[in-house]
Amino acid sequence: MHRLFIVLISLLATESFAAEVTNLYQSPVPVVSQSEQERQQLAPQVLRQVILKVVGDRSAIDVTDLSPVLGQANKLVQQFQYERINEIDEDLTQPDRLALLLKFNEPSLNKSLTNLGLPIWSKTRPDVLVWIALDDGQNRTVIGSESSEYNIPVLLEQAAELRGLPIFLPVMDLQDHAQVKFADVWGDFSDSIELASQRYAPQVILIARVSMEGSFNSQIHWHALINGQSENWQSRGELPTALSAGIEELTDRLARRFTQVVSSNQYEQQLALQVTNVSDYADFSRLMQYLSKLQYVSDVQLSSLETDKVDVTLSLKGEQSVFNQTLSIGRVLMEDTSYNSSSVLRYRLLP
Repeated sequence: MHRLFIVLISLLATESFAAEVTNLYQSPVPVVSQSEQERQQLAPQVLRQVILKVVGDRSAIDVTDLSPVLGQANKLVQQFQYERINEIDEDLTQPDRLALLLKFNEPSLNKSLTNLGLPIWSKTRPDVLVWIALDDGQNRTVIGSESSEYNIPVLLEQAAELRGLPIFLPVMDLQDHAQVKFADVWGDFSDSIELASQRYAPQVILIARVSMEGSFNSQIHWHALINGQSENWQSRGELPTALSAGIEELTDRLARRFTQVVSSNQYEQQLALQVTNVSDYADFSRLMQYLSKLQYVSDVQLSSLETDKVDVTLSLKGEQSVFNQTLSIGRVLMEDTSYNSSSVLRYRLLP
């Protein structure tokens, strides 16, 4: 069973939180031996891949001199291990390879990246539901999590894992087939797709129209629905390359929405939040734990506690807009728009 399907079941079973990426600070690389020399030589290469996952946006990295951090790669290694992996080659084969897995020290790396003026994307990231219509000249189909055509689910999973992006495909069971046809995805009928996507409750919907050109080459049109906004782009080339390019572009665009550059000595602003639907200690504990772990939040203080209602004060670094974006994908708090106040942000705690 593909890991994408396992992720899907996990998301369906626990709808109260956004996806949390757990492997941001580690990455594998194929090796020919288990020698210390090879490990030390490859550490900067692996660290660069980890930095890409942590920062999220390629353009931010491209304009930054990473040499001060990459030069310390071996000192930043926290642990390493060797494992056997299967990687999809350009000819869609899956050779078994020896790989080195390096894990880097999270606090030290974050501090180094912040000193370089780079943003840090938190582990809580929007989960992406991917609808794919495939036309290979002979068959037209909508790809599901268990589809085998061209190894597309596996290729997507590998591309997303390299960028630290949580993605999943629809199961394409009887309910999905009844609601979404090939023509809906191919014709980019967003209303039908958004309706069918409600059962999965994704933060982002990604629609891909894949045209195969020969045995391996492809052209893909991508359409992302992000917080009610539409974004489009294209990729082409051999199928693994084209799929990877599409996922990379989406990751870049999402990272620009959910990250910002903050310095260690940046001024902190105070935000007042009032949260309702806090009915017992378990709700209160969940709320405080969630707020204290939010990126760019350095402190959470309880202001008042009443029946079903909590007032807190947050110390926040950076722009409030990024903070609001983060809350919108958390599935923990929902903004209460029935009140108009410039001084207090009002939310309702979700079950």
